[in-house]
Amino acid sequence: MFPLYEEETVNFSEMWQTWVRVLTSPNEATFAAERQKPTATLTTALIWMLIAGVVAGVLGLLQSMMMAGAVQGALPQMLDQANLPPEAKAQLLPLLNSGMLGGLGAGSLASIITVPISFLIGAAILWLVAKLLGGVGDYGRYAYLLSTFTAPLTIVSAVLGLIPFVGGCIAFILYIYQYVLTYYATKVEHQLSSGRAIIVVLIPIILVVLLLGCFLLFLGGLVAAMMNVQPQ
Repeated sequence: MFPLYEEETVNFSEMWQTWVRVLTSPNEATFAAERQKPTATLTTALIWMLIAGVVAGVLGLLQSMMMAGAVQGALPQMLDQANLPPEAKAQLLPLLNSGMLGGLGAGSLASIITVPISFLIGAAILWLVAKLLGGVGDYGRYAYLLSTFTAPLTIVSAVLGLIPFVGGCIAFILYIYQYVLTYYATKVEHQLSSGRAIIVVLIPIILVVLLLGCFLLFLGGLVAAMMNVQPQ
């Protein structure tokens, strides 16, 4: 069910061609051809997502350094407005600078691990939902099909993160486009009808919305309860 193949090597030329082909030709025929490849395995998917995680981590670190530089430039003025003693300011400023850089750097480089892991979890959830709806796909091959667009879109999103405002808007469009590609990958690999493939793609979104709604209701009820508490 989870086939792993040893002696797997990375053919960057083939990888690039696959990514471009899938992103520019979103249809069932494209994914049907991809699933027939001998490299359509979980190992290939993991390698590609690891590459995407490394690139995203490096670009995220660069973005964090840019943000940290801007904040560092404003820190002296902020500390001046706090009316701190000169001795306290001299001790606090280096601590804030080093702590901020370390925290941002660690958070950015963590994507090297979180990107592949979150991908595997997300692919497993979609695979299980598809199975419940009558899907017959293999998890390893399905993960491969998902990685053919998830890996490059992860890298593109990281690049767009370096562009203020406009990058975020484009990244949101790509986020929606990713669900379109997920639909085709699900329909082809699991041999589902269009309606059931759409359900597979939408169910995780619906669950997230429901969980968010429950959290907001809980938070609203908690705030209301606190406001209604009368002092003794």
